[in-house]
Amino acid sequence: MGYNHHDLNEVLKKYKKHPIKYAGQDFTIEEHYSLLKELTSITPRGLNAAFLINSGAEAVENAIKISLRKQKQAKYCISFEGSFHGRTIGALSLTNSKVIHKKNFLSIPVKRLPFNEQAISSFQRIMKQECTAEEIGCIIIEPIQGEGGYNIAPIKMIKEIRKLTEEKQIPFIVDEVQSGIGRTGKWWAIEHYKVKPDIISAAKALQVGATIANRNFFPEKGSISSTWGGGSAIDLAIGTQIIKTIKNRKLLNNINKQGSYIKKRITELEKKYPIFNTRGLGLMIACELPTKKMRDDLIIECIKNGLVLLGCGERSIRIIPPFIIKKEEVDEATSIIEQSLQKIKKPRFKHIGQICNYLTCGEVVS
Repeated sequence: MGYNHHDLNEVLKKYKKHPIKYAGQDFTIEEHYSLLKELTSITPRGLNAAFLINSGAEAVENAIKISLRKQKQAKYCISFEGSFHGRTIGALSLTNSKVIHKKNFLSIPVKRLPFNEQAISSFQRIMKQECTAEEIGCIIIEPIQGEGGYNIAPIKMIKEIRKLTEEKQIPFIVDEVQSGIGRTGKWWAIEHYKVKPDIISAAKALQVGATIANRNFFPEKGSISSTWGGGSAIDLAIGTQIIKTIKNRKLLNNINKQGSYIKKRITELEKKYPIFNTRGLGLMIACELPTKKMRDDLIIECIKNGLVLLGCGERSIRIIPPFIIKKEEVDEATSIIEQSLQKIKKPRFKHIGQICNYLTCGEVVS
């Protein structure tokens, strides 16, 4: 919604007194109920319940836990090469992104599948040669990999993997922490594939974390809990209003329209500059540069000129504007990208000033 949306500002005005944070697993407040009602109004049919927690990692962690309650003989979970699912131990075990994320940390047993159509045969081979279907706790996938590089899962791969998990009764988790709540032009990225998962993990755009499944898929009361689950009443109210605003202002239409226009503009730049492989769904878009250094140079140069971009993968940038973006703002942004590309492609280009430290902020220096 951007950082100054009228609808959200109106919600914030209502909260002036303590407390704004409640022990949400012990006491239900109106904000919990309202968010659950709105959230389950946009979930795939049959996914009619949600457990609210504080982050995307916790959403994934609880998706793993409720899967393992179903798979009583579980020995492994399965994820995909290049995946990122969070920083808690279970979610981190399923992550396959960068060594620094996992160095010296314990890991639950995990098997990996390639993020392409070869995953189908790899999955079949695992069940034939390494373990039974009953020993697989769950399989988890991002329809569009986030940190891994905004890689879009092939349609055939998703459909066939889902078919196999249904046949073998293996819990199928879709991680929509980045892609959910309209980012790809549908409420959920998995809707582009016309399949329904057993569990969805959501967060980010929702303001809180949520593990979503059929009511009967959740285990017995008390097996999962969280004192401050769902965050503060403000977070819950803002999450509710975000869904309402997307509905009321028909923002899914704008997401698709402006997403197509951004891809068109960036693809045009490919003809003149060292930028390539523009891809994405809705307003979840990425493109690549020849080297990581050139990618980082582009991000810094754009920030100098008022456009904030993020990196992903080895050498990609991600373009993830607010859902309310307008055509003239797309033109302004792509103009900044083009001007920045003109500068960084020059021989011996070098940044000057404190902004140069932007991309190394928080990195461990040995």
